[in-house]
Amino acid sequence: MELAAQSGFDYVIIDQEHGSFGLEAVVQMIRAAEACGITPFVRVPDHRPSGIRRVLEAGALGVYVPDIRTAGQARDAVASSRYLQDGNGGTRGACPTSRATRGQGAQWADFVRWSNAHVMVTLLIESQEGMDNLDAILAVPGIDALVLGRFDLAHELGLNGDRYGERIEAVFEVFARKVKGAGLHHVSRLGSSEPEAARAQFQALFDAGARIFNMGSDREFIARAFRSALSPVRAHPSTSE
Repeated sequence: MELAAQSGFDYVIIDQEHGSFGLEAVVQMIRAAEACGITPFVRVPDHRPSGIRRVLEAGALGVYVPDIRTAGQARDAVASSRYLQDGNGGTRGACPTSRATRGQGAQWADFVRWSNAHVMVTLLIESQEGMDNLDAILAVPGIDALVLGRFDLAHELGLNGDRYGERIEAVFEVFARKVKGAGLHHVSRLGSSEPEAARAQFQALFDAGARIFNMGSDREFIARAFRSALSPVRAHPSTSE
């Protein structure tokens, strides 16, 4: 978390869906993010309201909600992230002593307004069913951004994880066009570690409506650095003797 902030990233996503840690570790990572001045989002395990509410009460400034398939699920995810205010249908539990409120350090009415205006709700479309229902999902008020889960979709379609193949690119074109047409942004991932290729990919995704970019995971960065450090040693003739 500290290294990500020092490197200049704007935000981090704490992955509870694929990460092997509990809520206590999430709280510590959120605390580190706050101390470093980087925005903490949490990718929750699923779209159940309890998981969304708990990480927001812990201080997360947004949630990434996986595998949204229907407008009803999208509506529930948004409602779980919003306090009831002005008939918005919010179902986030009201607690003035949570960590998010700094233990009553904020005036409740002010905090409700601030949280409803600033906490981001990002939904992941990761299935053919989600794509089939995309128009209805996009009509749900309160969504801030969407992600096409390329890898999960490729797996579901039997493409062996080929997330940048022609079939997934065709789905992405439909996804990006509809999201942009709904006046929303989509989050895209820059998949190349080569600067020129990354710049070209960035421009193409920006033109398609992306305004938020994920750069990869800590595991990817560490593994890439390990391989880079090891490659000259493994390539040396003496290592084959």
